Amino acid sequence: MATSPFSEAGKTEPMGLPTVRQCPFDPPVELGKLRNSQPLSRFRFPDGHVGWLVTSHELGRAVLGDSRFSYFPAGPASVDPDLHAEQLYDSIQRDASFPDAVRDSVNRYWLDGRISDAFRDPEVVQALHENPLSDPPFATLMDAPGHTRLRRLLAGQFSVRRVGDYQSRIEQIVEDRLDAMEELGAPVDLVEIFAQPIPSLVTCALYGVPESERETFERLGAVRHIPGATVTDVLEANEAFRAFTSELVQRKRAHPGDDLLSTLVRSGELTDDQLVSVAILLVRAGNGTTALALTFAVATLLQDRDRWQSLRSESSPISRTVEELLRYTTIAPASDVRTALEDVELGGVVIKAFESVVVSYSAANRDPQMFAEPDRVDFARQPAQNLTFGYGVHQCLGQHLARLELQVALRGLARRYPTLELAVPATDIPWHRGDRQTYGPQRLLVTW
Repeated sequence: MATSPFSEAGKTEPMGLPTVRQCPFDPPVELGKLRNSQPLSRFRFPDGHVGWLVTSHELGRAVLGDSRFSYFPAGPASVDPDLHAEQLYDSIQRDASFPDAVRDSVNRYWLDGRISDAFRDPEVVQALHENPLSDPPFATLMDAPGHTRLRRLLAGQFSVRRVGDYQSRIEQIVEDRLDAMEELGAPVDLVEIFAQPIPSLVTCALYGVPESERETFERLGAVRHIPGATVTDVLEANEAFRAFTSELVQRKRAHPGDDLLSTLVRSGELTDDQLVSVAILLVRAGNGTTALALTFAVATLLQDRDRWQSLRSESSPISRTVEELLRYTTIAPASDVRTALEDVELGGVVIKAFESVVVSYSAANRDPQMFAEPDRVDFARQPAQNLTFGYGVHQCLGQHLARLELQVALRGLARRYPTLELAVPATDIPWHRGDRQTYGPQRLLVTW
């Protein structure tokens, strides 16, 4: 299919984000058509405002790696903008350091019933860029230079070498879950028994959270992803999570251990608000996504016995197998929205200051310009930069930990249950809705 001139991109009728999949394992076909014909196209967001959608790998990296596109305050493209905006509004009211004049402007939007419009107002966007919110859960979502300092402090705790120190504990957690599967007997829901507990228990071990409190942070962290959750539900969950993590930080202050949160407390480099925000980020961030990535990976492997046998025989290095599964499944279909802080030329088109841009990870990870035969699972594929964990300074901080958890879990599952298979036809696997922030199987019944 011929690619349209980029100069025509701004003249086309804006479209919404395609979410309907003909095959649950593949992105919506409309994304591929867009990538082939018009990889930068006008896009209508859920609240009706118009911005830009990027579907090619090259342009996606360009946006994500350009500091002229602010990470804040737009939020995820798939999340109800009013819900996100009302969370921001709530945090602004709590933040005594936020400029009063801009707060008054935000309040006027609130009174007019147009709160989501406030966070596309140039004055408000610029103020949030220059004055990051100190109130959790937004205090860690910022641009440079504040983000640079915070990431530098955290990055050392998530380096490949540091994460490797946790391997033996992760292996023990995986073995315990494999034992639980055997004790229950087939069939089991892999999500409930295996995929969900592993990252939650790893979180407990790494951050010094008692395992008895695992259900609390799982429940509170899941509220924002529940279909039909109201603004009140999310704000109440945020408040409860704030109280939970604040109490956890105070425990670490009084009785520090050898866990990661205790290390951050001892460093003395973060304020209490920042410590609570970091705790929220660390405790909540990796659980649901890693569990979903593991479930989607197993579903993909069991679709084809050759794939499962390849994993079992270790004919390809496990690191390469996991990387290909991460690319192919892409559980986060799209990036958080970026906001242009100034006019930016992208592929011959000028993105105007304060326009919104979103990158389709699903489309970029299936871009044939970057990945040969991208719709095929190929464990011999040479490693390439997929966008599953994002790109640039805001790429996922815990990506090395997530990779290690997936490697250990998949190897253990293949070794312990060589005859593992789906307990229901693939067509009966229930999937999350395509318009969610993350995508994958809701449950996965397996037998052996």
